Amino acid sequence: MQKFCITFAGCVGSSKTPISNYISTKLNLPIFNNDAILSEVIENRGFWDIEEHKKLRNNRLKEVLDSGISFIADVSIDREWESFRETLLSYGYTRFIISLDLSKGLLMKLYKAKGYDESLKRLDTLMHDHESFLEKFSDDAGVHIGDDQFFDRLEIALRSIRAWIESM
Repeated sequence: MQKFCITFAGCVGSSKTPISNYISTKLNLPIFNNDAILSEVIENRGFWDIEEHKKLRNNRLKEVLDSGISFIADVSIDREWESFRETLLSYGYTRFIISLDLSKGLLMKLYKAKGYDESLKRLDTLMHDHESFLEKFSDDAGVHIGDDQFFDRLEIALRSIRAWIESM
């Protein structure tokens, strides 16, 4: 079977991590999580050292890619898809994107419920980034999940990925 990466397009707080964890347990795939690396840097340094975060993130991703194992990238590729796609291709990976196309209203509810006050302030920018991704790369996504499918997002993502894997 060809090695693959499952990743996400979508705003901060759109449910990437719950989907990642669900898929990981169902398909026995490791997770590369950018937010976990960010937390590690903040815990080690006492602040967000942007350069250290980038360095550590890139090194850890390279380790995963060098290993040749299939994995889940629990990241949003909205702003970096072209670069990330090229990196995956250079290592011989194919990819499956779960696009979380949620409305501003639903994202606001999620942010308030999770206490994402800083993200709430940036919501328009985050939505613009996702809309820009969709304008250019909507067809790259293996599945689109919107407000109407949100409560079934875990199973929808899993079914879509399983069908994609079977078709490879």
